Amino acid sequence: MIARIFKELDSGAQVFAVLDGARDRRIRNWLLDTRAPCWCLYRGELPAALENAAPWLLRLVPGQPYVDDFLARGWGNAWGILLATHVPSKDLRRHLRRFLRARTEEGRILAFRYYDPRVLRIYLPTCTREEIAAFFGPVGAFIAEAEEPGAAYVFRAAEAGLETRRIELPAAAASERIAS
Repeated sequence: MIARIFKELDSGAQVFAVLDGARDRRIRNWLLDTRAPCWCLYRGELPAALENAAPWLLRLVPGQPYVDDFLARGWGNAWGILLATHVPSKDLRRHLRRFLRARTEEGRILAFRYYDPRVLRIYLPTCTREEIAAFFGPVGAFIAEAEEPGAAYVFRAAEAGLETRRIELPAAAASERIAS
């Protein structure tokens, strides 16, 4: 499955996952156990409960065992989204942090969990061309698992706004998810 996903992204781009600690409280400990390059998207000293529920940026390095482990454990369980970029992780983190909160029409500020694939699939198609350009920034593509196993959506910023493509993933991906 990872080969199919990487094939969808720009060659030479770094691939990251943004994982939703609120979706599964085990994500943070799993990340730390992998010793993979990862960073909390929240800043500063955090209480343990908030750090466990925070969004985490994980660099996916092809060939590393934690990549297959992430896909086996999290793909199909709404653990997060994938993205590709050519900018350093520091710049990517700065960009992604800009979208952690959203303001309602009534002026209330809410947490915006765009890194939940169920949210991203609904949010992106509602955006204007300008909103797409701002949201994508240095990101070349976002990938979110589909509602049903064995498929995903690839989102790209395009001249006319959003380009969305559904891809089918190898059958092994569904069986890996069930086995975890």
